[in-house]
Amino acid sequence: MKKLKSIIASPYFITFLFVFKMAVYYSLINVNRMEIVMIVLSLIVWAAIFTCFGRSGIKGKRGIFLTVYFLLSLLMFADTMYYNYYNQTVSIRQLWQAKSVTAVPQSFLATMIPASFLLFLDIPFAYYSFRKYTSKEILKKIYPWRKLKYVLYLLTAIILTLMVNPFHSAAIERVNSMEFFTSHVTDIYETISENLDQEQMKEDEILEVLDEVTPEATVQTAVPQYQGIGKGKNVLVVQLEAVQDFVIGAEYNGQEITPNLNRLIEGDTLYFNHYYTNTGKGNTADAEFSSMNSLYPVDDGESYRLFQDNTFHGLPWLMREQGYYAFAIHGFEGTFWNRENAYPNQGFQDFYSMEDLNQDEMIGMGISDKSMFHQLVGILQKQTTPFFTFAITLSNHHPFHIDEQYRTLTLKEEDKETKYGDYLESVHYTDEAIGALISELKSAGLYENTVIAFYGDHHGLNCGMDEVMDQMNAFLGRTYDYDEMLNVPLIINVPGSGVNKTIATTGGQVDFMPTIANIMGLKLDQTFTVGQDLANATEGFVAFTTYLFEGSFATNDIIFQISREGIFEGSRAWKIGTNEEVDVSKYKAEYDKAILLKTTSKEILEQNMIADFITHEQQ
Repeated sequence: MKKLKSIIASPYFITFLFVFKMAVYYSLINVNRMEIVMIVLSLIVWAAIFTCFGRSGIKGKRGIFLTVYFLLSLLMFADTMYYNYYNQTVSIRQLWQAKSVTAVPQSFLATMIPASFLLFLDIPFAYYSFRKYTSKEILKKIYPWRKLKYVLYLLTAIILTLMVNPFHSAAIERVNSMEFFTSHVTDIYETISENLDQEQMKEDEILEVLDEVTPEATVQTAVPQYQGIGKGKNVLVVQLEAVQDFVIGAEYNGQEITPNLNRLIEGDTLYFNHYYTNTGKGNTADAEFSSMNSLYPVDDGESYRLFQDNTFHGLPWLMREQGYYAFAIHGFEGTFWNRENAYPNQGFQDFYSMEDLNQDEMIGMGISDKSMFHQLVGILQKQTTPFFTFAITLSNHHPFHIDEQYRTLTLKEEDKETKYGDYLESVHYTDEAIGALISELKSAGLYENTVIAFYGDHHGLNCGMDEVMDQMNAFLGRTYDYDEMLNVPLIINVPGSGVNKTIATTGGQVDFMPTIANIMGLKLDQTFTVGQDLANATEGFVAFTTYLFEGSFATNDIIFQISREGIFEGSRAWKIGTNEEVDVSKYKAEYDKAILLKTTSKEILEQNMIADFITHEQQ
């Protein structure tokens, strides 16, 4: 027993556990290159921390050590969870997100990786060793040469210098972006630097950029196609939770996954099959923000919180100017994603949330899609003026667990109790709810006079998950990559128009507002937009914010993924739908355009520029 205690308290054993901890961490965030270098760097910083705690002047150093080391381990744990969903580690800018993430406990728990708990394994052993030996004694046992501690000081100083990367080295940038200590210290440094030294673009520069990088939005034929085909009709926009485009028109095990959406597409409908999510860290909330305003969300947090007091002139306001009653409805809490506070300035006159609706049927985190749609039709029947309604579905929310009674898709045995199988069942349920909605609108005499637009907000199945990858590869017959993962449907049904077309021009949620505006015969004068009317555009383009790092984009032909380090060198690009790699060096201009679009959109928001052009009489 005494020998066992001696082994457990041994600095060599603690060092082994720490190396194991870092190996687990880098494995969970998929770091394959330079992993050994990173572990060595982490050990150097770790040794320096021990040395600092070894100074005799620090009181309560054991308690301080335990607290600091636990917090560092907790940050590693958060990194692995965040990476499992967003494919990137946590930034100090995302501290705000903790409340929103934990507000949906089912989804929060589903993102946990059991192996992540190994990151806490060494803490009690390290604390026991720290109680038994002073850190000086530990260092002497590990590093027998007395002068080595000065080498540690020097190396630590060099590492801190490299964090700043004064030579702008690509290799150093890669280490800074992936090594645990340097990446987080660099993130804190950059965040503070940006807040202290904020350089703003001038208004004339922003207007010039809008003219240069979004010419497709303004250069149109004398009479654009489909202009005004929905003029005077009601408008119902439905944002579909986690619905991806691959399910549209597809069959699984001899069954249509989305039969009701498929039938809708066969009617008086424009279907955009190369439509991409361009959400930020606000996810669902950013999807609707971008769709309503034709602006890109920022990477620092959800736009509904950061810019809730800004002036906007998006679709709700444009429809209100035409005499429409604009309201939103969602089957979850009104405070979620700060909707209650943000919606008035977005132009919505009313918001029906869970608290305002009959909670007669609950699925997952809130009111079922079928119940929400049924209650929505009741609200619409009471309207005496044209309406612009924004509805958000919920039942297909991660982790896609629905009760047995709602599962009507027959799964193969090997797909049962898998995320892939759960997703297909959940999507199928949402499609059933859409079928019920269409039937009720027809029964209420509302369908023929209502333009109905459906679009997906973001992905449901992450291509970074091995189990999902294997099943999706088999389903698609090719590698499941970001061109499929980020592809969501846009379906615009205009009853009585006689229009039926599938449009393959690449676009994103920033293009929703200009596209609907054309269909409804609206003018976008004096409105800041970075999207284009996809029904008339020929050259498609969309920039990405999350999942693929800033600088990534898609055109009609290819998708470009900026390197994980955020630099052009080492990036990849491939043809959409084929996985065929292409030469990234040919796309530097498009990369610059993506950065410029995102920067310009951010400046519009941070400077609240729309307020200089628009004054709303009724807020």
